[in-house]
Amino acid sequence: MDNQLIDVKADIRERLIHVAIRLFAEKGVDAVPLRTISAEAGSKNKSAVHYHFGSKLGIIEAIFETLQQNISNSDHELLTVIEQRAELGKVSVSEVLFAFYLPLFIIKSSESYGPNAIKLLAKMMLDCNPEYQSIYKQLFRARVSRIYKLIKRLLPHKPEQDLRFQLMHGLMAATAGLATTDLMEDSPIGDIRFNNEYEMLISYVSYVTGGLTNEQSCINLIDNHFWLTFFHEKNIFQSITAPP
Repeated sequence: MDNQLIDVKADIRERLIHVAIRLFAEKGVDAVPLRTISAEAGSKNKSAVHYHFGSKLGIIEAIFETLQQNISNSDHELLTVIEQRAELGKVSVSEVLFAFYLPLFIIKSSESYGPNAIKLLAKMMLDCNPEYQSIYKQLFRARVSRIYKLIKRLLPHKPEQDLRFQLMHGLMAATAGLATTDLMEDSPIGDIRFNNEYEMLISYVSYVTGGLTNEQSCINLIDNHFWLTFFHEKNIFQSITAPP
């Protein structure tokens, strides 16, 4: 059992949530029986999860309520300030992106469940049924909409499809990246860790800003004839028309 995850002073409901976060992150939501959560939380009642949450869906909703509470105290106020500054023309794309990714870093910094919570979010992007994924999406939906409107205002000439794809891809990549920070010590190009998460956040925002603020397609920088010929010869992207 992960002793760091369990706060023996916390009430049983909180312990169940923290244990569920760890187990779901490690094994996937569908692979974890409710009785296992109860047992690893130190409850003598094998039906403790059912008693407190009703079902697996109930404890997942409780997990996301916990994550939302972790970030909501300052998040709404921060976005409001960013929006007010945008009205005055005093906010940059980088600052909007900083506000966008900050909650992930706040969640990860929680000593009791942070790293496991990020791993759970990364897993839920792909490895969950639609009912569970709808809860995951709800955590981000409102703030993503506000961020999107801000970025759209700052980059009015950015192609719509590029903006939507790059903005959401950036969020998914940040989640997956934070979930695998333990691999940074021994990456294919060596140790890429930062001294702290603030420095990592700055670096990631710098990286995404560069791509997102590019309002021109790179198509004129690519030899399309070469690549289309290559695709055709290697039978890649069959739906793409071969060059004349």
